[in-house]
Amino acid sequence: MTFSSRLFKKICKISATYVLSACLLVACQPPPATDDTALNSNDQAAPVIIEADSVLMSPEHILNIKSSRYQPSLGLQGTLEPAEEQKLIAAKDLIIDKILVAEGDWVEKGSPLFVVYRQATNTNSEAKKANTLSDQTLSDSSATKALKDNVSKGNEPEDSKSEDKALIEQATSNISNKNNKESGDIASNLQDTKSQAKAVDTNTNNLPKTATLTSNKNKSASTPVTVIAKTSGYVSALFIEAGQTVKTGKLLLELGEKSNLHFVATLPIQAKPQLSVGQTVNFSAEALTNTFTGQVSKLTVDNTTKQLLVYVSVIDNEVSRAQLLPGMSATGRVNYGQIEVGTIVPRSALHDVDLSALQKPPYQTAAPLNANIWIIKQDQRLTRQPVEVIEYDPSTEQYLIAGVSNDSLICLADLPVESAGKLVIVS
Repeated sequence: MTFSSRLFKKICKISATYVLSACLLVACQPPPATDDTALNSNDQAAPVIIEADSVLMSPEHILNIKSSRYQPSLGLQGTLEPAEEQKLIAAKDLIIDKILVAEGDWVEKGSPLFVVYRQATNTNSEAKKANTLSDQTLSDSSATKALKDNVSKGNEPEDSKSEDKALIEQATSNISNKNNKESGDIASNLQDTKSQAKAVDTNTNNLPKTATLTSNKNKSASTPVTVIAKTSGYVSALFIEAGQTVKTGKLLLELGEKSNLHFVATLPIQAKPQLSVGQTVNFSAEALTNTFTGQVSKLTVDNTTKQLLVYVSVIDNEVSRAQLLPGMSATGRVNYGQIEVGTIVPRSALHDVDLSALQKPPYQTAAPLNANIWIIKQDQRLTRQPVEVIEYDPSTEQYLIAGVSNDSLICLADLPVESAGKLVIVS
């Protein structure tokens, strides 16, 4: 065998090897894009031609119904807070001297909360009023005496003496009555002042008192009083500051129990028929991995916002007592109704809706989102139909919707509203 023959055989052998490798590579290539992949992008589809009474489109614009079962539910979100709170309200005008707690503090029963002074009553104004009335009485008496002297000395004409005498008697009587009334008023006012000075706030009368005044500016006030907690709990709200003067009836502090927590969620009023007191709510709290359980305890309507307020009471157990605290954010869901069947669609099928809220965990909104889709009916004509978007699946980039029957076809083309009622022609 010559050299050229051996070289030719070697080249043929190498060529055959390359051909076989190429065939294997082709066989290992992934299959062409499925309908689902093509449906997510209309860039590969033929253009849609809209005519007077028809719409011409390619098969890539038409989606067969793909069903999926789901449990209807509503999302609930709020902030944990004590369900019952003790409110401390000022029964007298007070001066806040010291605050011994802060919001969020846990206090035991009998712990000191803050120190106050009851404002002393100022009696100077009453004394001044008494002196003024006394001076006025003396002045009136002097004028009357002078008038009597003139009459007795005969300085007045004869024909007016009888008239003046009657006037003098009337004036004397008026002054006497006035003095008696004013004296009575003064005595009554002074008595009221003494009573007010001795009055003690009934809500804090039995509380322990500090031994000395803490500042010279408060020495004109009453003895300092230390207000204590009547029950154990968290300081959920504090409405006062040191050095502040508060009026009677002002809310000073709110104290709530740790073992009795709840949160309040807001939903559209349309969700009310799906909820009832006693429904179970599974929720999570911020920075915690455990799932907790609650129950719907109350449903009310906010007359201002026209929103539904859903009160969820936390089930008290060892886990919740050990981990849940007031102020934590709670996020959960409440199931309602029976298992239902929905439809899976790509983003291009949904119109007139903002889906950004579904792009982050838990990939569901508090209530379903309203959207529109194009449906091809059995007579092959288009109709625009409202649907509800239930949830988003990030692994498939598909959406679960409710409101589509199984005997319909979904059109993925973005059509103008005027396309409703037109005949679909598939090219």
